[in-house]
Amino acid sequence: MSPLKIIIAGRPNVGKSTLFNRLVQRQVSIVDNHPGTTRDYKKGEIKIGAFDCILFDTAGIDSISSDSLNKEVASRTKLLLEDADIILFMTDARVGLTPNDIEFAHYLRRFNNKIFLLSNKMEAKVAQAGYWDFFSLGIENPIPISAAQGFGIEDLLQEIAIHINSIDPDVDGKPPVNQNLQQYFSGRGSTRRQASLLGEKNNKIKLAIIGRPNVGKSTLFNSIVGESRVVTSPVSGTTTDPIVGTTNWFDDAFQIVDTAGIRRAGKINKGLEEFSVKKAFEVIKYAEIVLMLLDNEKALDAQDLRIINFVSKEGRGLVLAVNKWDREKNKEDKLRKISDKICSSLPQFSDLPIITISALKNAGTATLKRAIIECYKNWVKRIPTANLNQWLRFKILDHPPPMIRGRRIKLKYITQVKARPPTFVLFSSFQCEVPKSYKRYLINGLRQDFKLYRVSIRLIIRVGDNPFTHQKNN
Repeated sequence: MSPLKIIIAGRPNVGKSTLFNRLVQRQVSIVDNHPGTTRDYKKGEIKIGAFDCILFDTAGIDSISSDSLNKEVASRTKLLLEDADIILFMTDARVGLTPNDIEFAHYLRRFNNKIFLLSNKMEAKVAQAGYWDFFSLGIENPIPISAAQGFGIEDLLQEIAIHINSIDPDVDGKPPVNQNLQQYFSGRGSTRRQASLLGEKNNKIKLAIIGRPNVGKSTLFNSIVGESRVVTSPVSGTTTDPIVGTTNWFDDAFQIVDTAGIRRAGKINKGLEEFSVKKAFEVIKYAEIVLMLLDNEKALDAQDLRIINFVSKEGRGLVLAVNKWDREKNKEDKLRKISDKICSSLPQFSDLPIITISALKNAGTATLKRAIIECYKNWVKRIPTANLNQWLRFKILDHPPPMIRGRRIKLKYITQVKARPPTFVLFSSFQCEVPKSYKRYLINGLRQDFKLYRVSIRLIIRVGDNPFTHQKNN
């Protein structure tokens, strides 16, 4: 039996994302009291009893609003509902029955899907009165739950398991909930560590698309995955949650994350935008390669440089792409200015090529993909110790280490201790602080001589063991 598709749907701000997070046991969707927080659907794999299911968190449907963005969001939710096996119709018992709820219930009747009516936020005393109003919708009996506190979740899962078993009796599965879920759904919370936003699969290149608001990140994401997966709009801040997509991009497997735009810290609004930006920075930490998308009109401004420096500090591979290149009139002059800006402000990435694209017209994406693959190969590259020590001898001959307190530093040998990013340990003759200029000379040499472009290089200097120290101690 293939996994069943379970869709959480309802009007805005009824607790859909809170329920989704509880069922998948991760803080995946951003939860906020502001209506319309979720705009792009999220999905996660869950197990209900013996049954594998795919759970979808969707944007709220507001039938009253005439906003164009809301209409596009609602149309995407309705497309998911058409392909659903089970619909969890969520309502807010504290508010009671609303015209939106009534209209949405009429809309759902056109489907042959199984519908579970959920009366959420039942932890509040005022919700007791509102609960009875939902019987008038005629969608069986509403199931009282509290997604925030875990009340009624076990009952919901029992009902879903019974329904699945009734439509597929060949599956040997009893309705009881998975034992690992019972403690989590008991309302006491969970001690499970939050999983990576990018998942645990190692056979895909984990790519994060990062940038300031309205530079075309979502448009590029849709272009790469080959479908209109996320909502795009000229309005800044359309994307709130990180959206993960898996695709074969020109025959290579990628796991790509679209993120919210990152504005300057002083301009970030408290609440939803603050959470969105925090999630975006978390994505950078879990990614392997970061695609920094720039606007052709304001490429590499102060905020872009802050983000790039954060990427470098985290040791991620970096690819720069300038979007909306089809609008640029003075292309050669613009490229020269961007290159000069990189050399002056990002000397560690002075060899970083600039990829020009048009996400809307799908132009330049083949070149972009080749740059990402090359960056990934450098990020995981390992260099034999023999080659490194031969290289070190030549670098020392070409430019000997400086004198420190009247003694010349003797660099004994070097080895690569890890990749992702390339990290090297260089052993010195005595404890001292190697000047930053000489350390930079060695890092630049590693980058140029071993072609470690587009990646951060970490060089750790340690003191080698003195064999006579142990004899003195004895």
